[in-house]
Amino acid sequence: MKKVFYFSLMVMAMFMMAACSSSSSPGDAMKKYSNYLIKGDYEKFVDGIAVGDSETADKLKEQKAGFVALLRDKVGKEYEKMGGLKSIEILSEEISEDGNTATVKIKQTYGNGETQEGTQSMVKRDGKWLMSIDK
Repeated sequence: MKKVFYFSLMVMAMFMMAACSSSSSPGDAMKKYSNYLIKGDYEKFVDGIAVGDSETADKLKEQKAGFVALLRDKVGKEYEKMGGLKSIEILSEEISEDGNTATVKIKQTYGNGETQEGTQSMVKRDGKWLMSIDK
């Protein structure tokens, strides 16, 4: 019984370490969020967006619901026209000197073979890289 307990603890520790290290850089975090977008899991993708700290819980919930609806209604339909979003490649990442902001250059590949490059600003909050939508 003790062996099973210790083995379970070891497995849980490995999963926790993998989860913590999976978004240790802004590029890693962007890749994780991109995979949610590719899968059409807009709720999880939106969880990766940095929203205002001063907002109330209800306001945050409302904002996130609005983002999800926008993605589903507009962006999802655009992806469909292009044969879906096939992959997103991280081309580069540039972290600021203070280590709290970054710019990630990405390349999106669509089902019809078209590609598009762009950048995504990232911000570090509570040790976690999030997508910034502030201008």
